Amino acid sequence: MLQLEIKHLKLIRSIADTGNMTRAAEHLFLSQSALSQQLKEMENRLGTMLFTRTKKKMILTATGKKLLETAIDVIDTLEDLEIEIAKSVSGDSGELKVGTQCLFCYKWLPKVFRQFQKNYPNILFDMGTSHSLKRDLEKQSFDLVITGAPANDKFFQSYPLFYDQMVCIMEVNHPLSERNYVEFESLLGECLIAHKEKAKNQIYQQGFQFAKLEPRQYMVIEQPQAIIEMVAAGFGISIVPQWSVNKPLESGKLIARPVTRKGIGYTWQATMLKNAPLTVFQKTFISLVTRMPLLNHNNIIRAANSL
Repeated sequence: MLQLEIKHLKLIRSIADTGNMTRAAEHLFLSQSALSQQLKEMENRLGTMLFTRTKKKMILTATGKKLLETAIDVIDTLEDLEIEIAKSVSGDSGELKVGTQCLFCYKWLPKVFRQFQKNYPNILFDMGTSHSLKRDLEKQSFDLVITGAPANDKFFQSYPLFYDQMVCIMEVNHPLSERNYVEFESLLGECLIAHKEKAKNQIYQQGFQFAKLEPRQYMVIEQPQAIIEMVAAGFGISIVPQWSVNKPLESGKLIARPVTRKGIGYTWQATMLKNAPLTVFQKTFISLVTRMPLLNHNNIIRAANSL
């Protein structure tokens, strides 16, 4: 008799991807206690530990690594099979309109759409920036919106895409580069360069405003590449998704540090209206995003811990 279910395979994949029970629970839309219970049940069924628990990270055991490889193959194969079956039943014509609430997503969205077009050459697609999740979905400006903000409204349904850690980027000789991480208090004397105004900036709202703090200056630049160039030239600092600056970091153009000791992260989601049907090509798009190798936090964390 099989001891594992598909939920168990998704669980081990999510914990391995995030390295953290709290983040994995957010990604799977479960409470941490429910996730812990499922993992315990899974390990009891198999009679072996799948993760080594440390204070900072969940580390796969040898058995866990073997199971993760199988989990990835099984999940991807099932998704592909479901898509192929749905295509044969419903056809592959229509339109896909995708919005995003983060300009940095344009770094990888074209790659996803390029792959999407290979699977669905007859689907018309459009993408744009969503400034109001509720308004844009209700007016059908977009079929789905990629957002890091939790959609608690009962009229929405969300599908997890990937976990995203935010980092503070700065010029290579910045004094804060000597720290393992930065707190919001340490940024009070800095010019914070952001791609959104304060009222729409989740990091500003949850970090600075919540703690009743204010950076020395707040500068809005709507072009992500321009933000990188301004920071590299020493005009200020910025808090951005780590994957969005991988290349500048690898080239030594910038320095990045985690924000706060625990770090700040989001589970990015594809959000739709509650009663909107999930078409086969929408499901394909979501699947393609979840498979993209977007994140690579190890270099940032390793660099910070080596100081």
